[in-house]
Amino acid sequence: MLWASAFVAIRSAGGHFAPGALALGRLLVASLALGVVWLLSGGGWPTRAAWPGILGSGLLWFGLYMVTLNWGERDVDAGTAALLVNIGPILLALLGGWLLHEGFPRRLAAGMAVSFGGVLVVGISESDGGRTSVSGVVLCLVAAVCYTAGVVGQKLALRHAPAVQVIAFGC
Repeated sequence: MLWASAFVAIRSAGGHFAPGALALGRLLVASLALGVVWLLSGGGWPTRAAWPGILGSGLLWFGLYMVTLNWGERDVDAGTAALLVNIGPILLALLGGWLLHEGFPRRLAAGMAVSFGGVLVVGISESDGGRTSVSGVVLCLVAAVCYTAGVVGQKLALRHAPAVQVIAFGC
């Protein structure tokens, strides 16, 4: 629920903060919280093999995703941004099936259709019905691609390090 409400919060805060500053603020709060969780879990550093995935996911998901989403939401409403960004899970399922050799079972296709249908309903209901900027749409689509690539990088890192390390150091 907090993740979903972020689209509205980003849209609201976007009038007061630059896209990079807004992303930095969100990441500082998340880094502090994740740092505490990491320390409470016993700390420890990720293995060398985990670092390419951690750095890739950190740069793409926590960095570029947040900045491009914040920037795109200056020109599109929160519902449209949520709809566009949520093609990410579909891209992720397709990329995971191909790149990570996870396959394409029928239930995956059905799940993608149902989940995107839900996103479509929410996106349309939250849309202000106005004109949408092409640059805002493109930035939100770039955010979805960055999110997708970042999650794949994170999944590769999880082969070599525990989740708390991957997410804390990626952030």
